[in-house]
Amino acid sequence: MAALPLSAQSDISFDPATTQAEFTKFSRIAAQAIYATPVEPARARGLLGFDIGIAVTAVPVDTTASYWTHSVRDDFTISDYVAVPRVVASKGLGRATLSATYAKVQSSDVSTWGGALDVPLMSGGVLKPTIAVRAAYSTLQGSDVYDLKTYGAEVFLSKGFGPVTPYIAAGRMKMDASGSVSPAITLNDDSAFNRFTVGVKLSLLIPKLVFEATQAEERSYAAKVSFGL
Repeated sequence: MAALPLSAQSDISFDPATTQAEFTKFSRIAAQAIYATPVEPARARGLLGFDIGIAVTAVPVDTTASYWTHSVRDDFTISDYVAVPRVVASKGLGRATLSATYAKVQSSDVSTWGGALDVPLMSGGVLKPTIAVRAAYSTLQGSDVYDLKTYGAEVFLSKGFGPVTPYIAAGRMKMDASGSVSPAITLNDDSAFNRFTVGVKLSLLIPKLVFEATQAEERSYAAKVSFGL
């Protein structure tokens, strides 16, 4: 059966044979890919603090599975990963940090934007770690047949050792997804699932490098290069 014709020729195009289970699996992977992580440990920055950088999140995809072949018009994965490059900007608010992200899925007309707010529960010191909570929101744009929003809350634990700051996080994310499979059929999913993240931040003289891995629907990887105060 042919995929649903799109007036805007979106890269997301659901086959009328798409099942609810396939839609849910596709949406969970898409939600993990667009999640508005600033790719850094959660903490508060001072009023003069800022950070601007380029990050990428890579989520594995089984490109032969029906949840994928029934959901995309053209396969835009790279080595079986959906790679989502993003611009990330963070600004200190004194007792919190506000981050904004904008991403464009490679070889696709799909884009996403979102934001996150970090609020510390315990500030770190020479002997103390930093404990902070992060709330995040993101939304997907560029498709006439698919709407996706994500929401999340996580708790971060981090401790600096000179220029190296390892961190871990645990939380939960929720998605609201809606897809037009045919003019008469719309599939929806509002499920939630856990997120577990481990990462490390390297604060060098000029660039800051961050690497992290997250286990959610799939095991994804993210990296960021940035500069700031």
